[in-house]
Amino acid sequence: MNWLQVSLPATAAQVDRVSDALEALGAVAVTTRPHAGGDVLEPAPGERMLAPDNLVTGLFVGNADAALIRGALARALHGVGTATPEFARLEDAHWEQAWRQQAVACEFGEGLWVLPFDAPAPPAARAIVRLEPGLAFGTGAHPSTALCLGWLADQELHRCTVIDFGCGSGILALAAAALGAARVFACDHDPQALAATRENAARNGLASRVTITEDPPQSDVVVANILANPLHQLAPRFAALVRPHGLIALSGILPAQAAALHARYSNAFRMQSPHERDGWMLLAGQRLA
Repeated sequence: MNWLQVSLPATAAQVDRVSDALEALGAVAVTTRPHAGGDVLEPAPGERMLAPDNLVTGLFVGNADAALIRGALARALHGVGTATPEFARLEDAHWEQAWRQQAVACEFGEGLWVLPFDAPAPPAARAIVRLEPGLAFGTGAHPSTALCLGWLADQELHRCTVIDFGCGSGILALAAAALGAARVFACDHDPQALAATRENAARNGLASRVTITEDPPQSDVVVANILANPLHQLAPRFAALVRPHGLIALSGILPAQAAALHARYSNAFRMQSPHERDGWMLLAGQRLA
């Protein structure tokens, strides 16, 4: 089947207007990604995370009239200040190829692999998470997600309970379960994130150990890949959620934000030195007794 792809750059403030216009014109799917590529961070619960500059893409059936769509978009977006849309004709195979180019098999820590569903398992893999293209939020490519995955791979999670707070695609929850956690609680206020986590858990055979909830119980480990401001606000809640001597890992933090968060959490946790990757930080610590 042929498809017509229509793409427009948009600032975070313009995304909803552009998305609505594409949907109103009959797009069968509308997606948003950072204009420079890469993953959008798992958002804070209840928030929609957008980059400052984005690319909004609408997918239309192949016989859609590009000239009519161009004119209708110009009228619908008059005064919004968006750039001229770009049009491309695509075959189904192009979507699959585009996914393959981005979904390269990646290892985190020792033996934790994130793979497309039909990729062969590496011989030395001790835990595997498989993700489907197109589901919400990341595949581990963003440095903050990679930091969390590497940290989880370094922990002894057997018989532990783990909370993935702000779960996004569920990649951290799935990784914890694949690494042997007895029970994982995935939390997010975004319905798309919960749907993605639920589907990913089922397809990985981990649904029996991944529970989606807004009210997780006190657990051995909390991992939160969100943003510095909500991490600061959530410090008392996380202190209550982590059992004495339990562990916490926080990411989505810029270097200039790390010292304040380190101090904020030092009241309840024995904090370690930050981990850094490509301009992003992870803070980890152990709950005081």
